[in-house]
Amino acid sequence: MIRDIGIRPIIFSVNCYIATILTMFVAFSLDLKSPGWAMTTVYLTSQPLSGAMRAKAVYRAIGTFVGGAAMVAIVPNLVDAPELTTLAIILWVALCVFVSVLDRTPRSYMFVLSGYTAALIGFPSVFAPDTVFDTAVSRVEEITLGVVCAAIVHSLVLPKSVFSAFEQKLRGAIADTRRWLADGLTQQATPESEMERRRIAADISELYLLGTSLRFDTSPHRPGINTVRAFDRKIVALLPLVSAIEDRLTLLRRIGPLDARLTRAVEGVYDWVNAKAPGDELRPAELKEACVAAAPAVGPQSSWADLVTVNISVRLIELIDSWQAGLGFADYLAHPDRAPSADIRAAAAEIGPKPMHTDPGIALLSALAAGVAMGICAFFWITTAWPEGAGAIAFAAVASTLFASLDDPTPTIRNITHLLALCIPIVFVYQFFVLPAIGGFVLLCAVLAFVLIPAGLLMAIPAYAPVGLALALGFCVELSLQTSYTADLAAIVNSNSAFVLGGVAALVVTRLMRVIGTQASARRLLRAIYRDLADLAAGRSHPTRDQWVSRMMDRVALLLYRQPRFEPRPRHEFADALEDLRLGVNMIETRLMASTMSTPAQDALAAMFAGLAAHFRALARGRMAQLGDDLLQKVDIVISEVTACTASTHACIAAIVGLRQTLYPDALAYRPTQAGQPDAAQAGPGEATSVASVS
Repeated sequence: MIRDIGIRPIIFSVNCYIATILTMFVAFSLDLKSPGWAMTTVYLTSQPLSGAMRAKAVYRAIGTFVGGAAMVAIVPNLVDAPELTTLAIILWVALCVFVSVLDRTPRSYMFVLSGYTAALIGFPSVFAPDTVFDTAVSRVEEITLGVVCAAIVHSLVLPKSVFSAFEQKLRGAIADTRRWLADGLTQQATPESEMERRRIAADISELYLLGTSLRFDTSPHRPGINTVRAFDRKIVALLPLVSAIEDRLTLLRRIGPLDARLTRAVEGVYDWVNAKAPGDELRPAELKEACVAAAPAVGPQSSWADLVTVNISVRLIELIDSWQAGLGFADYLAHPDRAPSADIRAAAAEIGPKPMHTDPGIALLSALAAGVAMGICAFFWITTAWPEGAGAIAFAAVASTLFASLDDPTPTIRNITHLLALCIPIVFVYQFFVLPAIGGFVLLCAVLAFVLIPAGLLMAIPAYAPVGLALALGFCVELSLQTSYTADLAAIVNSNSAFVLGGVAALVVTRLMRVIGTQASARRLLRAIYRDLADLAAGRSHPTRDQWVSRMMDRVALLLYRQPRFEPRPRHEFADALEDLRLGVNMIETRLMASTMSTPAQDALAAMFAGLAAHFRALARGRMAQLGDDLLQKVDIVISEVTACTASTHACIAAIVGLRQTLYPDALAYRPTQAGQPDAAQAGPGEATSVASVS
C-alpha cells in the first residue's frame, strides 16, 4: 500500500484535513449544535478531482435542503401519530433510494442525500416534533458549512481538474480505438481483441461520466456537455461497424480470396486509420470512392459473396465518416480554447440526453430493502424505548442508501460497520484520555491529524477508498465534537452502539433481500436487451440508430464490470451483447427503408419481424428459444425481394445481409433461385442457431 502513495494522495489528504479544521473553526465560532456532522460532510463530499468534488458539493447541498424541507412538512402534520411519522419517513427514504438507483448520473447523489438527510433529521424528531425545524436548520447549516469549506480548499490548494483527467482518458481512448480499428481490418477476433473492446466500452462510459462534471470544473477552458455527448455518439458508432466488418471479412475469406478492389479499399482504410499524424484532408473522400467502386452491382441473381461485399463496402464508408468525425471532436475536446467547427456546433446543438440502461426492478428491490432495514430498527426502538434507537434507524438509512447502486453492497456495508465498531475504542481513548489532556484549538487540530490524515490517504487510493471513508466517517460521527468538552460513558456507548446496530441491520437485510450477484445482474441486462429487440421487431419502439447504439454501449460497459475475465466459451454474454447491438442496428435500418420496398418485400419483411419478435420475447422471459429454418427462409425471402426491387439501395441490402449473418452466422450461404424464392434446404438442420439462444 505504501508504494501506491504518491504526491496526489498526500495533497488530497492534507486538503481534506485543512477543510476539516476550517469547518471546525467556523462551527465553534458560530456555536453550531453538532460540528461533528460538518466534519463528516467534508469527507463525504471530497473527491480527488476538483470538478467532481464541486459537483458533489452542489448536489449534496440541494439534497440536504430538500430532505430537511420534507421533514419539516411531514413531522408536524403527523404529530399525534409517532408510528405514522416513522412510516412516512421510511417511505420518503425508500422513494429517494428508488429514484437514485434509476438515475445513473452523478446527479443521483442529490437523491441519496435527500433520503438519508431526512432520516437524520426526522427520526430523532419523532417523539419531539416541536424540535424538527431547529434540527433541520441545524443539519442544513452544518452540512452546508462542510460543503462550502471542502469546495473552497479543494478548489484553491493545488486542485486537480476534471478536464486533466478527461484529457488523459480521451488520449487513451483514441489510441485504443485506433489500434482496435486497425486490428479489426486485418485479423479475426481473438480473446485479446475482445478485451480491447471491453476497455474501449469502459473508457467511453468513463469519458461521459467525467464530462458530466466538467461544468463544475476549475479549468478555465472546458467543453460543454452536449459536445461531449456528440463525441460519445460518434465514437460508439464505431463499435458495431468494426465488429460487422470484421465478421464479414472473415466470412468472405472462408468463401474464397477477397476481390482485388475490396482488398485495396480495406488496405487503404487501414493505412488511413493507422496514421498517427494528420493526413491529407482529401484522403477520406478518396477512400469512400474506393469503397463504392468495390461494391458489385446487385440483382436478383447476385451471389452471397456479392451481397456480403456490398455490406462491407457500406460499413466501411460509415466507418470512415464516424472515425473522421470522432477525430475532429477529439481534437476540439483536447483544445477547447479553440473555436469549434460548424459541424461540431451543429452536432452539439441537436444532441439529446444519453440513453442509459435502467433497471426498475433492482431500484424497487433496493428501496424495499432500505425500508425493511429501517422498519426492523424502528420496531426495536419503539418496543424497547431505547433512547438512542433513532440513531440506529438513521444509520441503517445511510448504509442502505449510499451503496444501493452496487450489485452487492454488502462488502462495503460490512467494512463500514466493522470500522464503526473498531472506532469505538479509538473514540474512548480520545474522549477520556486525549481530549481532557489538551487545551486550545491548535492542540485539538494536532491530535485529530493522527486519524484524519491516514484516513484521507486511504480515500485517495481507489483500492482502499471504502476503508478510508469508513474510518473518517466513523471517527468524526462517533467522536461528535462539541463546542465544550463533555464525556458521558453511557451516552457514548449508547450512541455508538446504535450506529453499529443500524449498520448490522442494513447488512443483514441487504444480504437477504437485495444482493443479486454479478451473473444474475448480467442475465438481467441481457433480458433487457432481448425486450428491446422484441419491441424493435414488433414496431413498439422507434429509437434512432444513434440512440440504440448509445444505450447498447452503456450496457456493454456494464457487462464489462460484471465479467472481468474473458470466458473460454463459444459464446459469452459480452460477445452476445455486441452481436445484439449489430442486430438492432440492422433492424432499425431495415425498418427505415421498408417504405422504399415493393409490396411483396414489405409482406415478407412483416413476417420476418413477427418471427423475430416472438423469438426475443421468449428469450426475455427466460425461455431457451432456438431460431429455426422457418425464420431463415423468411429472411432469405426478404433478401430475394430486396435484390429484385429496383428501388433498393446498397444500404438496404447491407442491412438485411447484416441481419441474416448476425442471426445465422453458421448457416449455409444464401442462394438465389429463378423463382425468387430461397431454397428451403440451403440451411442444414442444427445450423440455423441464434447467437442469443445460447446466452
